[in-house]
Amino acid sequence: MAEPYVIKMPQLTDTMTEGVVVSWEKPIGARVERGDVVATIETDKAIMDVEVFRSGYLAGPLAAVDSVMPVGATMAYLTETPDEAVSPVQDAPVQSAPALASEPTTPTESEAPSGYAIKMPQLSDTMTEGVLVSWEKSLGDKIQRGDVVATIETDKAIMDVEVFREGYLSGPRVAVDAVVPVGDPIAWLVETADQVREAGTVSGSRPEVSAAAVGKTHGASTVSAQAPVAQPLSARVPGAQPAPRPQQGAASPFARQLAGQQGVDLNHLQGSGPAGVIVAADVIAVTGRAAPATTGARVSEPAVPGEGRAMSAIEKAISQAMVASLSIPVFHVTVKAKPEALMRAAKAHKVSLTVAIAKAASQALAKHPLVNAAYQPTDKIVERAQHDIGIAATTEDGGLVVPVLRAVEGKDLALLQSEWTPLVEKARKRRLSPPEYTHPTFTISNMGMYGITQFDAIVTPGTAAIIAIAGNSPEGMPITITADHRVVNGAEAALFLKDLKKAIEHPEGWLGTAAAPIPEGDYDVQVLVIGAGPGGEDCARELVENGVKVAMVNNAPYPGGECLWRGCIPSKAWRAAADRIRDREHDAAMGLQMGTPKLDWAQLEKHRRGILQTRGEMALKTDQGMKIQVLEGKARFTGEHSVEISGKDARSLSFGACVIATGAPAFVPPIPGVQEALKSGAAVTSDTVWDLAQPPKRLCVIGAGAIGMEMAQMFHDFGAEVLVLEALPRPVAEMEKEVSEQLMKALAHNSPRLQVLTDVKVQEVSGKPGALDICYQFSEEVTHHSCDLLLVATGKRPDTSALNLASAGVTLAERGAIAASSTGQTSVAHIYAVGDVVGGYMLAHTAGQQGRVAAANLLGHTAQYDAAKDSGVTFTRPQCAFVGLSMEQAKAAGMDVAEVKVPMSIDAKAMMTGETDGLIKMVADKVSHRIVGVHFLADHADLLVGEAVMMVSAGLTLEQVAEAIHPHPTQTELFGEMARRLLSRLRRSARAAG
Repeated sequence: MAEPYVIKMPQLTDTMTEGVVVSWEKPIGARVERGDVVATIETDKAIMDVEVFRSGYLAGPLAAVDSVMPVGATMAYLTETPDEAVSPVQDAPVQSAPALASEPTTPTESEAPSGYAIKMPQLSDTMTEGVLVSWEKSLGDKIQRGDVVATIETDKAIMDVEVFREGYLSGPRVAVDAVVPVGDPIAWLVETADQVREAGTVSGSRPEVSAAAVGKTHGASTVSAQAPVAQPLSARVPGAQPAPRPQQGAASPFARQLAGQQGVDLNHLQGSGPAGVIVAADVIAVTGRAAPATTGARVSEPAVPGEGRAMSAIEKAISQAMVASLSIPVFHVTVKAKPEALMRAAKAHKVSLTVAIAKAASQALAKHPLVNAAYQPTDKIVERAQHDIGIAATTEDGGLVVPVLRAVEGKDLALLQSEWTPLVEKARKRRLSPPEYTHPTFTISNMGMYGITQFDAIVTPGTAAIIAIAGNSPEGMPITITADHRVVNGAEAALFLKDLKKAIEHPEGWLGTAAAPIPEGDYDVQVLVIGAGPGGEDCARELVENGVKVAMVNNAPYPGGECLWRGCIPSKAWRAAADRIRDREHDAAMGLQMGTPKLDWAQLEKHRRGILQTRGEMALKTDQGMKIQVLEGKARFTGEHSVEISGKDARSLSFGACVIATGAPAFVPPIPGVQEALKSGAAVTSDTVWDLAQPPKRLCVIGAGAIGMEMAQMFHDFGAEVLVLEALPRPVAEMEKEVSEQLMKALAHNSPRLQVLTDVKVQEVSGKPGALDICYQFSEEVTHHSCDLLLVATGKRPDTSALNLASAGVTLAERGAIAASSTGQTSVAHIYAVGDVVGGYMLAHTAGQQGRVAAANLLGHTAQYDAAKDSGVTFTRPQCAFVGLSMEQAKAAGMDVAEVKVPMSIDAKAMMTGETDGLIKMVADKVSHRIVGVHFLADHADLLVGEAVMMVSAGLTLEQVAEAIHPHPTQTELFGEMARRLLSRLRRSARAAG
């Protein structure tokens, strides 16, 4: 007969030392498969299942229901055949209720108390002993399940001792203030009142015993009823940290302490204690060294004169933790962050700054998971996805505890505050339970309230980093990270602090300021929108759809803003004509003979103007039909809730809230002669180019951004010779680097009359309309260029001078832009700003999204604009487009990413149409495989970009895109191909790395 497999009492929680058998879910002889539940047990936390992870037949003897069993004790057996299971396994100890490691071992039976031993529980991994603080029940009291019979002081807090069975409290009891090792009895429970022993308490000290004897005693969890409680384990093993529990079986607390002190791996030991428990004697047998004696154990420490007092449990715990921390190789990095924005956000959300800082730290930890990891002996790193953030707090008696906010990453501020308030109150009174203070993954120590200018905190085992927050100053609030160099390198710590600083200074990026509903009052309108471009119009429409009374001030007869009248729509009407001309270049290759196209400028302009007029009338009719009060004029603030409107619909107007969406005019750099050329008509900007009587024959463009490059190539296709001068090293710098480089190569062979020069400094403009001279410096040489027309396309810059923002209290940011959060909120809570006037991506769809976000917040919802998910298209040929982040941007944001690219020259559809210039690139996170960016140089990028927008916006993974079925032959199938290629590469790299 093969040896039966022993089913033991499992250790299902860190604090579990024993379990009560509640029920057997399988009868003797039943077939058991891997993963079957054979029994249920009650631990110190809950009723839990006992699963078996091998096959066989359940055999007895079974531990009795309601029996109390120590971890590792035999509960039952598994045999190979049903016949073997029917007969009880020979010589197997049958574990029954009061007999399981609960009765004391004594010289004579008459000296042993009867009943169930109430033992000193192990309430944390670091706990080796407890101090009996008080008895909450008297001898002879009837005890019910869950009653608190005593309180004890651990190395962290004062906690309750609960009993999970019924009986009567009996002696001998340990005395108040006695120090009791984990697992030793502190009192007894008996079945009947007449069994209660009234006399006898156990003292809190006794002569030291040998390590072997103590190990055996503690391994069996038995103590003589009359013997005083043992000396603290920490005293017998100075400075030792307990070794990790063995992967199989169990070890006594003293064995773990001794193994930690002597560097023994418990996984290599065979336990000699009951049920195979490893005891101190097993450790000594391997090392040949007993635990060091108390006397002389710390000879390296100098003698200190005077009469010392004994440390409290919490002082000893701190002392031991500090000694252990000396073995951690650490470094320090400091940054200064301005906390005012976070303070305002915390106040708006009615939470403490402590909670807000913890949530901000979680944002940074999400980007830098190693800071949330920990070193594990020997030479392992434990990575944790959950952010359990410990926050140092002082107790009423001057001690220090670290309550832990659990799973900060998945909870909002309100929930975190509801958890923190009782937690910190319990911490002050040192009434925390183990789950409330053990095992933080990251720690915060804030001494700013004491006016400390800067300090370093100490990393303790189990964490890789702690931040020390000092007092605020005009330069900011110093935040110093102390990090374990075995886990976190200097660059990672610096990047973490960079992201933490950003999270603190710009909480709207991850939190959003509290939604500011429209103020109530006797106002002419609830919301005033200044500007009727995509941002203002989308905001106004969203508000009126929700029943808000809105007035929209527009400085033109029709809505639409720059997009309709001076930007997107008119330029793409010209682009459509240029595309028709360009498409003719492919006719001959396809066997078509359609002749050379000829441009009728007057007809093109009639077509373009007709589109603008029609769309403007449609927009106005829609706005008025939705009950938006559309006013023509210019608005100027006269107070926080009022404006003066000049123009056709002049009036004074009061409002509850306001949204500024006034756009940004073309920026004209201070080049000598440019202003004179603009006044004479020799030069134009993107705002004034629309009044040309004929397209120029010779055009010079200053600026190779999206506007400059689109216009340059369109006029080239209309027949002009074009020179583009750009001050930066590359054109369309807002696009991904390789995309702009490839565009330059494509232009070199598909636009022969178009020349683009970069790193150029324009020095002067002179001449008259039709005969201009452009003086510029290129490659250390000063050159003159003659042209018919100059287009100044150096971007746009907000101009709010006419708004009188000072009267409303609205502040500005860099380059004249209005300072606004990702919710659109300005420095004045009820005034928002969206679109080009706030800087950033000056794109119509960006303004529209920001307008809808502002409306949502005014309606009391929480919404934010996320630039990392924005997109754009530059309508050159081939077209440039982007969605999300480039690899360079993602790495700067702390992401570990990889990219894949495919040239358009291998695509079947591109070969059919002769449009093989360009490439597509995909950027994805190496770990999560989430797609964070897609970048294009392709003739039909405006049609392809939509799928990429959904990938990035929805956070799709490489697997999801790879498994999607794309139609053939289309260019969308390139997305699936790239996803599969990058997945394959990442998997190979993972295998190679082990």
